[in-house]
Order: sequence, then C-alpha cells, then structure tokens
Amino acid sequence: MTLRLGTRKSELALTQSGMVARAIGPDVELVGVTTEGDRLVDVPLDSTLRKGFFTEALEAGLRDGTLDLAVHSLKDLPLQQPEGLVLAAVPPRESLADLLLVREEAWDAAAPALPLRAFAKVGAASERRQWLVRTLRADCDPAFLRGNVPTRVGRLREGKYDAIVLAEAGVRRLGLKLEGLRVVRLLPTQWPNAAGQGALALQCRADDRVTRARLEKLHDPVTAAAVDRERGWLGALGGGCSVPFGAAVYAGGWAMGLAKDGAFRLRRGVDLAEGDTALRALLDGDPGEGFDGPIWEVWNG
Repeated sequence: MTLRLGTRKSELALTQSGMVARAIGPDVELVGVTTEGDRLVDVPLDSTLRKGFFTEALEAGLRDGTLDLAVHSLKDLPLQQPEGLVLAAVPPRESLADLLLVREEAWDAAAPALPLRAFAKVGAASERRQWLVRTLRADCDPAFLRGNVPTRVGRLREGKYDAIVLAEAGVRRLGLKLEGLRVVRLLPTQWPNAAGQGALALQCRADDRVTRARLEKLHDPVTAAAVDRERGWLGALGGGCSVPFGAAVYAGGWAMGLAKDGAFRLRRGVDLAEGDTALRALLDGDPGEGFDGPIWEVWNG
C-alpha cells in the first residue's frame, strides 16, 4: 500500500520530503499541500499569526485520512501535538546555524561583530534574527524578509537588501549556488538558532501502528534529545514564532538568547542542567556571558 506523504509545496519542503520518502522506501507518494503560511507570504512572523500556520493544513490531512504522514521543519511545529497525532520520528539534524549572505559592496570584514558596512539593510524573517542584528550592529537596519529560500536569495541579488540571514540547513539541502556573494556562518555559541532549527519532524496518526513503525526507523535519539531541550526552553516562554528567543544545544555545550530590556541577551554553558537557571536569569535581565569572541566564520559551502 502506498504511503501518502504530505508536504508543503516550496522547493525546500519538497526537497526535504523527498529525502524522507527515499529513506522510507519506494512506496511513498508526495502530496503537496498549501498551508496558511504559504498563502500569507508578506505577513511578518509575529503574534498576528496563529501557532501552527505552517502545519495545520497538513495535520488536517492526517486527521481526515487523505495523508498517512507529514514532514515538517521542526522549528515550525507547535510544541503540543494535536489530539490523535504523534511525532513519530526526528531524523538526524542538518546544521543548526544561520548564515549571513552579503553583497560584495556591503562587505566589510574589519567592521565590529558582523562583516557589514555601516547602515547595511539586513533582511531577516524572525524577531530573533532582527534583534540579534540590532544588538550586534546598531548602525545597521534589520528589515522584514519572508518568502522561500531561493526568493530571498534572489531579492538579495537584486539589491533590495545588502545582506540577508538564512538557515544553513536549507541552503545545504537545496544545494544553492551562492557565487558572487560573501557567505559566513554565524556561530551558535554567539548567535543562537531558532529552537529545533535544522531538524525535521515526521508526524502521523497515533493509531497508525504500521506507519509509526516504519518512521521510527529514521529516528535519531541524539537529535531528538537536543531539540527537545531547545523546544522545552521555548515552551517555558510561551512558544511560537513571535518570541525573540534562540536556543542551541550542540556537542559539548549550549547557548540561548532572549530579547530583553532593549537588547538581545545571551547565556551559554556546557552543563545542560544549568539551562533552566540560565533561562530564569535571562528573564531577570542578566546578560550572562555577553557577545565576546568571534561571531562568525567564513563558510566553505
């Protein structure tokens, strides 16, 4: 019996879902679904949008039986699973980091914190990214930017922005060619990513034991443990795309940051058990470690 895999129709979503389909087996059919987030491409990712606006249409297909499983970017998945559905597997994670893509004329490697000329216009979709730009470079202009990954890169090339911030995972999965642009990797120790960034979520009906068993073979406990901790910290803040919060759990350490009192405040460490205490410190306005040391490294593709 063919498994119907629901996916958003963007190039990245289809690429990710295709990877999962091939890993499951030859009897998987991709079914494209348009979500609210795909229709509202010019609306900022803030509190005007409901949680799950990238996922609800896919979940509806699971509930009514037109889909057997769905693949989501984990950072888009609400913290609580809807009744009757289950997160069956989290495959191994791609990079959790963000990339900064810069037009040649806006590049300044000697500039403080970020390699941007003064007054550069930096396109970013999330409050987290905009706050980080604003905190690290008060002389730059963080500006709203949404759309699929190739569209964002195209707007940068057209000169509508001097630089943009994107998830490295999406760039890698799409194999994008970035010739003519300067590209740096923003270090998660200094620039914490969105909770769950770089990971995929495989969702199905809770009572579908056959599909669950097939998906569980793709599950990576190490990735799942890391993103569960990141999302747990986000959940303590209320969750959702509107929270200007980042959390990175990686081999050998963790970092988190939150917009507070006019700046993006950072905490980091190596003992995960200290994370809850660090989050409370951030809420109390303690800047913690600060943004000392390198923020970026040259990206080698």
